[in-house]
Amino acid sequence: MNGTFAFDNPWVLLGGLIFIPLALYNHFSVRGEQLRKNMPGNLRKKLLTSRFFFRLFLACVIIAMAGPRWGNEQSSAKPSSLPGEYRRLLDAVIAIDVSRSMEIPDGQDGGVSRLERGLTIVKEAAGIAAGRTIGAAPGMRLGAAVSRNRGVVAVPLTWDLDAVFAFVDAAGSSITGRGTNLESLLDAASGAFQSSHPSTKMILLVSDGEELSGSLKAAVNRCKRDGIAVTAIAVGSDEGRKISSGSETISRRDSGAMRMAAGQTGGIYIDGNRQDASGMLAAHLRSLTQGLETRGGYKNESRARWFIFAMLAIMAFGASKICLLRVSK
Repeated sequence: MNGTFAFDNPWVLLGGLIFIPLALYNHFSVRGEQLRKNMPGNLRKKLLTSRFFFRLFLACVIIAMAGPRWGNEQSSAKPSSLPGEYRRLLDAVIAIDVSRSMEIPDGQDGGVSRLERGLTIVKEAAGIAAGRTIGAAPGMRLGAAVSRNRGVVAVPLTWDLDAVFAFVDAAGSSITGRGTNLESLLDAASGAFQSSHPSTKMILLVSDGEELSGSLKAAVNRCKRDGIAVTAIAVGSDEGRKISSGSETISRRDSGAMRMAAGQTGGIYIDGNRQDASGMLAAHLRSLTQGLETRGGYKNESRARWFIFAMLAIMAFGASKICLLRVSK
């Protein structure tokens, strides 16, 4: 037998005190003694046998209700999880703004567009960047959504990070166009989560925060309602830059809008121009997955054995009745 013998409800064992008055009654009862003397020997033996099994029944019931445990088994630390259950720890959707302004190279890295900078931060933080593995978030599922004028889920949530980053690489090199609708982008990313599988839900919003249509605040309110945190990776510069050499339109990063999206939903704001931006995001993802692994991990504990005593109680009760039936015959 492995493990420590223990009880879930040890106080129930106090019910065993019921045997004290029963024993005293049998010993000091004058009437009971007279009845036993007047009984035929065979009948007295059967009644004593029936009494023994009935008291064994009471003892087994008390022990079963106390919840005995011994031996070892692997069980989930999360009350709602069972050993071997397929558990999702952290679901994150990369929401990529692929509007025309995201092609502007006005960050700290000269010649690198806003989009490329933002996607590089996400890739490094998630664990894959130029063939180097950081391993920031083990157990994290990823998906991807994009938006120009209308948001769409491009890659559903998956454990296959290579598939997600293959799309991310394509988005950084060829998928750009006119129009910005961050409301539609967040709504599309929110739709990628599966309500039937509880998990911590996060949207990694890669954008400069500029809006040409839609309402970012409205989408943020819906994310807050649904328990989805928005982590905002704000790329571009506050001073801004012309969209093209032949245009007088200046595109600037809207840090206020991106801070609002993160603050309202419980996410974090990351300045894409910081050299340690990917490290900040990696640390945030790691803190979330470590906390979830602690709550939903597996632990060894003693195995419940109450059912053994429940079965013994049923058999003992049946035996006591069988003895009485034989007496009636």
